Amino acid sequence: MKKGTAVWVLLWLALQPQAWALHCGHQLVNEGDYKMQVLQKCGEPDYKESRMGFRGERLGSGFNQPGMDFLRGEQVLIDEWTYDFGPHRFMQWLYFENGRLVLIKDLGYGTVNGSE
Repeated sequence: MKKGTAVWVLLWLALQPQAWALHCGHQLVNEGDYKMQVLQKCGEPDYKESRMGFRGERLGSGFNQPGMDFLRGEQVLIDEWTYDFGPHRFMQWLYFENGRLVLIKDLGYGTVNGSE
């Protein structure tokens, strides 16, 4: 490969969206975005679920007795959204904690009745 070609390939790769990004039309959604930003870029999801969760760690009591451990942590609001962009694109699962996007995951191809 010529040096000039390698430079163009590296530049092209650097400009590509990150693996944890989602395209909604011409908008790009990234981990760390807030729910309102995602709604503005992608619209309402096809499926939503909310629940309270707990993020923390278990601390030993020092007594080696089952049930005597202590927990340290916090409650978090968990939202899971699914977007179905139709049969030619992967459905996307979005996982939010306290209103911020933490994870984007491909779910496989969407259905014929997808939203795009």
